[in-house]
Amino acid sequence: MRFKVFAVGVMLLGLSACGFHIPNQNRLGSSLTEIDVTGAYHNQFYKLVVQKLQVRGVKVNYQGTANRDFKGRDNVPTLEIAAPKVSLPIVSVNAFGSAKEYNMVVTTSAVLKVPNHSKPIIIRNGISRLTLNKGDNSLASANERRILLEESLEELSDQMIRRINYLGKQSDPDSSKVTPAQLVLAKDEDNNEVYIDNSPSMTLLDALKAQQTQEEIDSDSVALSELNNGLRVLNPEKKYELPKAKIKMVNEAPDDLTEEGFIKKGSSSK
Repeated sequence: MRFKVFAVGVMLLGLSACGFHIPNQNRLGSSLTEIDVTGAYHNQFYKLVVQKLQVRGVKVNYQGTANRDFKGRDNVPTLEIAAPKVSLPIVSVNAFGSAKEYNMVVTTSAVLKVPNHSKPIIIRNGISRLTLNKGDNSLASANERRILLEESLEELSDQMIRRINYLGKQSDPDSSKVTPAQLVLAKDEDNNEVYIDNSPSMTLLDALKAQQTQEEIDSDSVALSELNNGLRVLNPEKKYELPKAKIKMVNEAPDDLTEEGFIKKGSSSK
C-alpha cells in the first residue's frame, strides 16, 4: 500500500515537472485581472461568487456593507448579481392529500458589462433538487432543505465562474492551433520564404470589444434634424412656427384664485 502511494506521488511530481495540465484549466486571473461586482451583497450567493473570483487570482472591487454606494467603472468589467430565486413546487402527495415530495428549483442570474461593448451579457443558471416532506419531523425537513440550498448555491456559483472564465479564453480553447504553413517546411532546406503566423488568438472579451468598434465604424451618423420627418413635410421652406400656447399644469389652480387661495374681487365664480 505504501509503495502504491509512493508511486502515485512520483507520477504526480513527474507530470507537474513536465508542464502537463488539463486543457482550459489555467487561473482566471491570467485572462481577467480585475472586475467590479455589485448587486445583492447581503445574499450568500453573492459572497460565494466574490470569494471564488478572489481565490482564482482576480482583483475584485465589490459592493458591501462598508461600501453601499459602490458604482462600477467604465474601463473594468462589471458583474451585477441578483439574489437567487427559490421555488418549491409539489411533486407528489400521499394518500391523505398532503404534500410528500417537493422539487426545490434554484435559479440565479447576473449581468456582465464589458468595457467598450454596449450589449450586456446575461448569465443565467438553474438547478433542481428533490426533497421529502417529513410530516412527523418538520425540523429534519427544514434542515434538509437548507443543506440542499447551500449545495445548490455552491454549484451555481461554480457554473457562473466557469462562464466568466470562458470569456477570457479563445473561441475554442481546447482545439489545437493548426498552422498549414508548417507542412511545407523541409529539413536542410531554405525555409525563410515560408511565413508562419505565431500571434496569439483573440479572446472572446477582445472579440466583443472589436465587434463594438467595428460596428461604430460601419454605422451611419444621423443628425437629429434629419429624423424630424414631420418638419420636412409640413415646413419645406422652414417657415412654419408652432402656435403660441400657454402651458397649463394638470394640478394648476384656477385663474380666478389669488396666490393665497382666495377668489379674486370681481370674479364671476361663486
